[in-house]
Amino acid sequence: MSAIRQYAVATPMEEFPAPQEPHPPLGRTRHPYFMHEMIRRQAVASRATLGTAPEVARTIEAPAKGSPILFVGIGTSYHAALGAHAMARGLLGSAASLRPVSSFDLLDDPANAEGAAHALIFSSSGDTALTVRSMQSLRERGVPTTLITGTEASPSTALADHVLRTRYAEETSWAHTVSYTAALCAALVLLRHWAGVPELPDGEEDPISEAVVSGLATENPIVEAVERFAERPTLVVLGSGPAEVTAREAALKLREAAGRFVATGGVEEFLHGMIPSVTDRSGVLAVAGTTFERARAEQGLRAVRELGASTLLIDSSGGPAEEGVLSILPMAPSIAIIHQIIPLQLLAYWLATSEGRNPDVMGLDDVRYLAARRSFGI
Repeated sequence: MSAIRQYAVATPMEEFPAPQEPHPPLGRTRHPYFMHEMIRRQAVASRATLGTAPEVARTIEAPAKGSPILFVGIGTSYHAALGAHAMARGLLGSAASLRPVSSFDLLDDPANAEGAAHALIFSSSGDTALTVRSMQSLRERGVPTTLITGTEASPSTALADHVLRTRYAEETSWAHTVSYTAALCAALVLLRHWAGVPELPDGEEDPISEAVVSGLATENPIVEAVERFAERPTLVVLGSGPAEVTAREAALKLREAAGRFVATGGVEEFLHGMIPSVTDRSGVLAVAGTTFERARAEQGLRAVRELGASTLLIDSSGGPAEEGVLSILPMAPSIAIIHQIIPLQLLAYWLATSEGRNPDVMGLDDVRYLAARRSFGI
């Protein structure tokens, strides 16, 4: 573990140089892998996206009130859609009709698009097969779409009515990180515009940029925590309300990058039924966006520590920093999802690296996993 700690401590806060190796992300055999560069790029990408998105957002008319707005994606992009849905609830109010739906569910049951006034589509690359098909279906139904993406041109951009492009968020790792946070930043700009929130004066930096930097500043504490989780084959990630989005995305990163078996659940759900599945070979991670959520999460984490589990709480509620609690910049719960995820991205990265695993390739450098992937044709 000492070598890993040395890598992290020596890493400067500024952005790494752009990677030279071609996509797919093969060829790197040690830190820094592409995933690490993409995580660190989030400060630059979020700032740039927040700065450039308003110009496009001003041209996208707010949907008619009372008709559903869809939030569509698959995988990490669906988690971005869920995050945008959470932000929309806070910005557009309880009277707004908001409907998150995965690309798969939109195709499986087209009634999910019934009566929709607009669809926000999330796709980092713009060429995800099911998302492209979902957009084709929405176009046939006459539903206007706004695509949030990191690419200039793709099958999805050709189908979209509007394209809101993120900046510096094109991924070079298959464990997507920067594209997720940048997409949330772009969606936030658009939703603020629809809600009538005044834009910041020229030259004034969005507080979200500082929040992202605060998330990146947790790298050394996360590296210190890796040793506690390295020998834990099963992990549980907890989050409720908007933080449920963070828990789901964190679980996906821990699966993709670190190859762990990960379960997710709400904080209260954990207290009422998941604890019996925890052992001294488990790690339990919780995300808290409110003081109530933190208090309940701490109760559950104390209980499983008595069972020998390792625990960590990521807190954006503004509560005190204590042992076993990693406090990041306090933000409104629906906005905190943008930077809550960063410590957990870092944990996934350093867990993978501690075990000699390439976090960029989702296990596809192993012929068994490559064969399994090819067997379903996507």
